[in-house]
Amino acid sequence: MKETQNVEFKQSWHDEYLKWICGFANAKGGKLLIGVDDAGTVIGVVNAKKLMEDIPNKIRDTMGIVADVSLLKKRKKDVIQIIVHESDFPVAYRGEYHYRTGSTKQLLTGFALTQFLFHKMHLSWDGAETVNRLLSRKFTFKRLKYRFEQRIHKTIKNADLVSYGLIRKDGVLTNAGALLADDCPIQQSRLFCTRWLGLDKSADSAASRKEQGNILELLDMAENFIKVHTNKGWVKRPTERDNYPDYPERSVTESLVNAFIHRDYTICGSEVHVDIFDDRMEIMSPGGMPDGSLVQELDVMNVPSDRRNSILADVFDRLDYMEREGSGFKKIMGAYSPDVSHNPRGLVPKFYSAVGCFIVTLPNLNGTQESSYAKVETSGETVNETIHQNKKSSKKSSKKSSKKSSKKSAEGVLAALERNPLLTLAGIAEATGLSVAGVRKVLDKLRADNRIRRIGPDKGGCWEVVV
Repeated sequence: MKETQNVEFKQSWHDEYLKWICGFANAKGGKLLIGVDDAGTVIGVVNAKKLMEDIPNKIRDTMGIVADVSLLKKRKKDVIQIIVHESDFPVAYRGEYHYRTGSTKQLLTGFALTQFLFHKMHLSWDGAETVNRLLSRKFTFKRLKYRFEQRIHKTIKNADLVSYGLIRKDGVLTNAGALLADDCPIQQSRLFCTRWLGLDKSADSAASRKEQGNILELLDMAENFIKVHTNKGWVKRPTERDNYPDYPERSVTESLVNAFIHRDYTICGSEVHVDIFDDRMEIMSPGGMPDGSLVQELDVMNVPSDRRNSILADVFDRLDYMEREGSGFKKIMGAYSPDVSHNPRGLVPKFYSAVGCFIVTLPNLNGTQESSYAKVETSGETVNETIHQNKKSSKKSSKKSSKKSSKKSAEGVLAALERNPLLTLAGIAEATGLSVAGVRKVLDKLRADNRIRRIGPDKGGCWEVVV
């Protein structure tokens, strides 16, 4: 046996484990086995009969839910099995909301809690009225109206803006309306684009652009930046030559649209990032999968549609940018098919998500530096991570092993980041027993050795472990 996203082992019972039950109920449900150590070895539990009476009552009294509690015999030892079902409503334990993601439990606070409550109650942030109840008469929608005429030859009126959910009947803007207004008042509606001269962010940048504003405008800016800073390869034919772009246009457009539509706008100070490297392009948007699942653990060709911002999705569907049934992953992957693109190496896009970010990695079809992919085994889960590194530099870094103590510290930090890519300096220190200064020193060394890299901004981004 081993721990997974839906299975947790505990050697003995402590009331603190009610938090894990809360986390399972708020996520996809799960199973807690009492009397099993972290390695999956059955050690048994004492006072099983009393616990069988106490645990169900504590679950009911503290959280108002019912779990299936049963007594199992494993190798002639008592094991208590607690099966927790996914709750249709938010579950709190003593005023706290916990959530199970990967093989870890997280306490939801701030914007993460706001987004969770919206999702659990089947509400959407984009449908809520703007802070300070901004009045629609103070804003214009010329860009949106022109886009409707340009793309689908439809003239829309102010009454349509109400029916689309951009303006409430009392004239107050919704958050979706604010994002599509010409003078967008939402500060986190931002875009950062960078063309890097190399394979990672330690290299110099050739060009960069930062903008804040209407998401239609940001989409245009992102597409233009990519067109300017990518090339077209070519194959010579007997009488002519065929030009092939670095990246399939359909994959780029679909990835960008998804980044702006499905991102988490409740994370203040966040933005969409487009990073172009020599061998790939990474498009990062704030917020993971709406249901908390990890996309790298899913079959991306069969992921059900789950929209974080349903009003924005509906508007972009009307504009023929996307479809309601959620076929974005299939379009991104399909554009790399050898039948559609010049792709003799069989390169495919990669998807990665954590609680705070979602990353689409599009390989450069004309790149000379091939990407390599590895499977990183974490506690009970396999995470497919894209690794872009120079083999020679990796061999050098492996030879430069430091003292045993620093090597052990580095391994501890890497293990902590594999379990939770969103850890802060303080969180890493707590997980490893190092001081904050010690953690910073280890991170600097790991970055220099190309063993980790930062995805997204310092605040709101996440870590990626490179093998």
